[in-house]
Amino acid sequence: MNKFIITFDIDWAPDFVIDEVASILRDSRVRATWFVTHQSAAVDRLREDADLFELGIHPNFLPGSTHGNTPEVVLMNTLSIVPEAISVRTHGLFQSSHLLDEMIIGRTNLKVDSSLFLPDMPNIQPLEYRRISGTLLRVPIFWADVYEMEKGDSMQFTPLLKVKGLKVMAFHPIHIYLNLSELKPYERVRQEAPRLSELTATIADRYIQTKEGTQTLFRELVDYLAIVGKSLRLRDIFTIWNDKGRV
Repeated sequence: MNKFIITFDIDWAPDFVIDEVASILRDSRVRATWFVTHQSAAVDRLREDADLFELGIHPNFLPGSTHGNTPEVVLMNTLSIVPEAISVRTHGLFQSSHLLDEMIIGRTNLKVDSSLFLPDMPNIQPLEYRRISGTLLRVPIFWADVYEMEKGDSMQFTPLLKVKGLKVMAFHPIHIYLNLSELKPYERVRQEAPRLSELTATIADRYIQTKEGTQTLFRELVDYLAIVGKSLRLRDIFTIWNDKGRV
């Protein structure tokens, strides 16, 4: 079984970055789930492609969050941006039993959480987090671009095909745009644009990497999914799980 799920943590990326990454998927008609941090015209354009793109929320529960200062407020503020969301991934993968309960006690319509990271683990399957008031389907992350960069490994797609199980791929649009294989260029970008949403293409384009990186791996994955014709979103995994109890 080789079920890859492409997901993105938007992380306040500027519109030109979101649009560039989305265009790669649109050209190949490959589906993806986008975890949204903020309202923007590019996010609205993603919403217009509902057959390809699922919008989830990417709430920041960490201290100093612009989303709010309590879990309840953070959830409500991010859901006001994406009221149709059924999927969530927390910023920084922050989690607690209280927070999971808050997601399913009836105040939200969230059904899927993808805030668990099990790097390179084979045979991943979703698992149900059950409460009397409801159930949250937890779908772990298999691969993450920042983790790969911090490991120092080369960005290789082919070895991922050998691992069986559900493989949720967690990308950041800015890392795809810059084709990063290490974080130092991104750190320099942030020095010039401390607020990522205000980054310009003029600045960003100076830091695009030409060697093998996040974008080259991403494009290989997109090409593979376009050929096999089986791209899925987390919303689709939820539907399949409800129908069959497995994926």
